[in-house]
Amino acid sequence: MPKFNAKKVSKVKDFDPDASYSVKNINGGTFAIAHSKKELKQLMKSDADVVYDESKGKLYFNANGEKKGWGKKKKSGLLANFKGKPELNAENFEGLSAHKGDAITGDDIKDQITALQDELSDTKVSKLYGKTLIDGKKGLKSIIKVGKKEGYKFDKKELGIALEEMDDAGAFSDIELDDAALATLLGMGGAQQQNSQGGS
Repeated sequence: MPKFNAKKVSKVKDFDPDASYSVKNINGGTFAIAHSKKELKQLMKSDADVVYDESKGKLYFNANGEKKGWGKKKKSGLLANFKGKPELNAENFEGLSAHKGDAITGDDIKDQITALQDELSDTKVSKLYGKTLIDGKKGLKSIIKVGKKEGYKFDKKELGIALEEMDDAGAFSDIELDDAALATLLGMGGAQQQNSQGGS
């Protein structure tokens, strides 16, 4: 069983999903996955012991706890480079369990939308909401794009349904639209009214 050590960075060329790996000096720690650069920075300052940067295939040992950085050189930091950036989880490592912070990628899309909303500024949320009301397709694309930067992976169809259900339930009733979106929506309403009057 390959054992990773921060003193010497390992290169894993042929990843075997059934293989079991271990990390030196860790027994009963937690394993977390970073889906974006921002998430990697957040996990660097978390209590996760082993962090996998999925976008680059890099495995890190976090000996610094919730302080900044990975800890002392040669004792923590980069452990291994996985060629082909395979999907890893806690089950691939002996003695490691999934880090509680991985709830960010949970199954409930509505929870993910709410979590994303909490991470963004009110102005940003207002702009995205306005875009979605004006042009549903463009709005969804914008939300998916912003979500990706923050480490969320949304399916367009699922996102559309979830947003509609959340809107019907009044989840976005406290969002104030920015002036530009408000003006566009009022303009669209006026144009529709004129068309209906002109057609009669």
